[in-house]
Amino acid sequence: MSRQKVRSDRSYLHVSVLQAYAARHMSAPVHPIGSFCFAELHTPEPELSARFYCSLLSWNLRKISDDYWMFELNGSDVVGMRRSYNHRWVGYVHVAEVDRVASRGLELGATVVAAPTDTPGLARTSLLADPEGAVVGLWSPRGCEGTAVESGTGSLWWVELATANMAAARSFYASLFEWDLVHTMKFENGPNGYTLFKVGDRSTGGAFQFERDWGLTPMWQVYFEVSDYNAAVAHACRLGGEEGFSRNVPQVARIGIVVDPGDASFLISDPIKGSREESV
Repeated sequence: MSRQKVRSDRSYLHVSVLQAYAARHMSAPVHPIGSFCFAELHTPEPELSARFYCSLLSWNLRKISDDYWMFELNGSDVVGMRRSYNHRWVGYVHVAEVDRVASRGLELGATVVAAPTDTPGLARTSLLADPEGAVVGLWSPRGCEGTAVESGTGSLWWVELATANMAAARSFYASLFEWDLVHTMKFENGPNGYTLFKVGDRSTGGAFQFERDWGLTPMWQVYFEVSDYNAAVAHACRLGGEEGFSRNVPQVARIGIVVDPGDASFLISDPIKGSREESV
C-alpha cells in the first residue's frame, strides 16, 4: 500500500543456540490449530526496522540468525523479523501440516507466494496469496509455538482481513482453516458489517469489506496494542513513520493505520479497558 493511499484510507545458528531457544519456549502459550499465532515483519532493511519498532513499542531485539530476529517484550517473544526482498507484515495461522494446507490452498484458488520451508529452531512456514491477493502465513511450530505476549501494551493485538468480496473471502478461509464464521454489525464499520473468524469459542481474526473509494487493496493487517494512541502516533511520526486513517470502534478501541519508514503498514489499537474480552 502506498503512503498516498494510506493518508486517505478508511480504515522473519549455532546448534547450541537453537537448542537453547527451543528449550526456553517449551512453556510458551499454546495457540490452537487454526488460530493466528504469530506475525513477522519481512524487510530488506532489518536495521532500520529494528530501530523504529523497538523505539515505538518498547521491544528488544534478539538475533536468531543472519536473516532472522525476534522482537521481545520483557524477555518474552512477541513477533519475528525476517530478511526479505519485500517489506510487509505477515500474520501466521497455526497449522498441523504446512505442506498439506498449502496444497489445499492451491485447490481453493490460492497462489503459493513462498513454498514450505524450515526456519531452524522456529517453524516450518509457507506464504499463500488468497484469490484476491491477500497474503497469509502458515506456521507449524518447530521450537516456537508463536507469540508469548497475548495482551497488554506492545502485544500482537489482532489480525484482520481487508477484502473487496466478503462472501468469497468467508468461503475461502472457512474451507482452508475450518473457521467458524460470525457476522456482526456492532463495530459500525460500514454497510457490510464485520466477520469474526472463530476457532471454537475463540475469535482469532476478523474481516471487513472495503468500498472502492477507500483506496485499499485486499490484504491481511496486524494490530499492536498501545496505551496512548495519540502519543504512539506522534512518536511514530518522529521516528519517520506516517499516520493514516483512524477511528473509534464503539466499545472496543481507538484504532489507526501507521506506515513505517520502509512503507509497511500496520495498525495500532488503544483498547477500552476490558473491551476485548467483551466484544469478541
